[in-house]
Amino acid sequence: MAPRAALALVLLVAACSGPGAVAPARPTTPLVMPTEVAARHAAMDAFGARLFAALAAGRPADVMLGDDELRVLLESDAATRIGAHRATVGMRLGDEVGRVPLGLDGSQYLGVCLQDARDEPAAGPLGLRADGWTFRRVLVAAERPGGRRVALWVDGLFVFTDAGFGALDLERVESPRPEHSDLEIAPCDMATRLR
Repeated sequence: MAPRAALALVLLVAACSGPGAVAPARPTTPLVMPTEVAARHAAMDAFGARLFAALAAGRPADVMLGDDELRVLLESDAATRIGAHRATVGMRLGDEVGRVPLGLDGSQYLGVCLQDARDEPAAGPLGLRADGWTFRRVLVAAERPGGRRVALWVDGLFVFTDAGFGALDLERVESPRPEHSDLEIAPCDMATRLR
């Protein structure tokens, strides 16, 4: 897919996404980070809104890519390795996930802070089939009525595709914290609407 066509698809996904929305297309290839800041922020916010909706519903795994999508995006060995690790995602996330909806109750998605965000090369350590924008940690922020903020970290492995971001794997979901100190002090590789 040509870079302009891929960017147009990402912007369309971002424009149509909101809390509870799902990316309309199935991913076919990883994509590198858009060069334009507005396109980067649109992609981040589209995913942030999807992740927030999944967290608020108590189903963070809703943002995980399917096993068949792993095989499209990753080389065979990498897809097998990550697929095997994903089998324990429920145990890794544990009971913490059940407390997340209550901590986000009544709040609206605000923005995200990405850590360890970069373009990964094709056939590199992650086993992507094409160069792709990845990150490993995201601070999801929301705002409650009256302006008080709440946030939580989600750790995993996330990749940007022609259908937006998806999680290759999830490692940990933190309980939401009101006025999370990392909203002010966390070093972000990139962020939307948090500061």
